[in-house]
Amino acid sequence: MKTIKNVWVALALILVYACDADDDTGIDESQPRFSFRISGDGFSRTFTNDDDLENIQLNLKHDADYEFIFSGGDTGGTKLIQMQYPTDYIEFDTTPFPPAPWEQTFPSGSLSGIIFWEGDPSNPITGNILNGTLRPNGELVSITLYFRVEDFGGEARTSNVTDGSLQILIDDHPTELINLN
Repeated sequence: MKTIKNVWVALALILVYACDADDDTGIDESQPRFSFRISGDGFSRTFTNDDDLENIQLNLKHDADYEFIFSGGDTGGTKLIQMQYPTDYIEFDTTPFPPAPWEQTFPSGSLSGIIFWEGDPSNPITGNILNGTLRPNGELVSITLYFRVEDFGGEARTSNVTDGSLQILIDDHPTELINLN
């Protein structure tokens, strides 16, 4: 029984230490991360913030259904995860969309929607995951999906931000990834 108690105490200390700031200055130096997995029309790929997104283009087939999983996180707690998309060219088939605790907004004067999840600083968790089905619409249309993840920034409260943009061409062609180099 004493061994089990010691294991629980050790795990609790590890968790408390892992959620602390990275050094004695109170500055959180760990970068948040995002992942976007898309599959359909014989294609499947996961894109992350480690990919060279500026030099690739994803070709999606007009009116094809694609399953997606979008996630973001940070070891010290995640403040915001968001995906921005053009409302005229992307439809989401998941009902309700987005499912709670995710939310959606349509900025005034913008042709895009923002799907987002906000963390709670009084109860920070490492991140969240959104999945569903999307359908691209349009013929020979170039769009961008924008991803952003912010953390709480440790004691200094200066958030670390990781973001990226995935270029997409929608047309009546096979789904494939094109290297722009």
